[in-house]
Amino acid sequence: MNPINQQRWKRFSKNKMAMISLKVFTLLTLISLCSELFFNDKALVVYYKGEFHFPFIQNAIPAKTFGLETQSEANYLDLQKQFRQTPEEGNWLMMPFIPYHYRSVSKVDSTPIDLELKNKEDFYNTQIEQLQQNLEANKHQIYELKLTRNHALGKIDSQKYHPLPPTLATKHFLGTDSTGRDILAQLSYGYRIAITFALILLLINYFIGIAIGCAMGYLGSWYDLLMQRIIEVLSNIPFLYIIIIIASILRSNGFTMGFWALVGIYVSLGWMGMTWYMRTATLKEKAREYVLAARAAGASNTRIVFTHILPNVVSLLVTFAPFSISGAIVGLTSLDFLGYGLPKDYPSWGSLIKLGTDNIQSPWIITSIVFAMVLILFLINAVGEGIRQAFDPKKISHFE
Repeated sequence: MNPINQQRWKRFSKNKMAMISLKVFTLLTLISLCSELFFNDKALVVYYKGEFHFPFIQNAIPAKTFGLETQSEANYLDLQKQFRQTPEEGNWLMMPFIPYHYRSVSKVDSTPIDLELKNKEDFYNTQIEQLQQNLEANKHQIYELKLTRNHALGKIDSQKYHPLPPTLATKHFLGTDSTGRDILAQLSYGYRIAITFALILLLINYFIGIAIGCAMGYLGSWYDLLMQRIIEVLSNIPFLYIIIIIASILRSNGFTMGFWALVGIYVSLGWMGMTWYMRTATLKEKAREYVLAARAAGASNTRIVFTHILPNVVSLLVTFAPFSISGAIVGLTSLDFLGYGLPKDYPSWGSLIKLGTDNIQSPWIITSIVFAMVLILFLINAVGEGIRQAFDPKKISHFE
């Protein structure tokens, strides 16, 4: 690392908020990228009759492999219970921290709930009968007791149906949605798609924007004027409407817009913002003495651009990266919320927001996704602010 970058890192590391945010953001991103290790309905390791199996990285393993009679894939939660009932056989398995995939649909064990329901019903019915036999009790007391009974029974009965609130016993720490899928697992897998989408978009947009912007600033002349007009025309196209129109046309013809199609559409119109910054920065650097000296020394245009201008310009553009990432995440989430983004079988934050607003009586859904979004955007913006301060050209200048 050269001395200038060492100074920048030193300035960034002194910003406690930015450093903490970077560590938390990196940790959350790594967990999300390895979601199969933390959120999965497949066991990490199964030890059965002296052999090890790793279901989470293997294709579906038939249940008969582990001594079960069914031909389909084993239910590892049930298999774990079975192994624990016969510890003398020495078989064991290890499940992930959250034993649910984002596609997993939890089934509610209604037996204990039905038993509690019957006991509570008997309890209230006995009290009602006693009141009815008491000549001093009035009808109002009996009516209120019946209302209390119905409310208590309804509350217990609701535990048999999704969405269910967060519970530690079932390891649904953020509850379930209306189809019985774990909210925390959906948040993790949804974040992985969102951050992957944002990073791919960032790399492609930066590559195209830097290349075109640098050529505009360095070559100038007719090329600069032509590209300015083209970018001005493209900039006036309503980006969001274009995506909605394309998605509607594809949907009416029986197609869905996949991940890469969405990346392609975003890239087709998303590279222009970086172009203006790059053009302006290149124009400024082009007129500096060190570039004029290199040209006087006989350096070629390629050498001047790649060896002298780009190192002095690209470092400043790094400050825009965190804000580009947060913008891409918000954009993808908005499209998914409107129903014009990723297909429904993809886990996405936008779909979770839609689900939360449709089930507002289950507040754990909407609060979970809102908290996750606010947290991630806060972390990214805090890191971005730290980078902006570290790369402030008023404090550190770099000319090569």
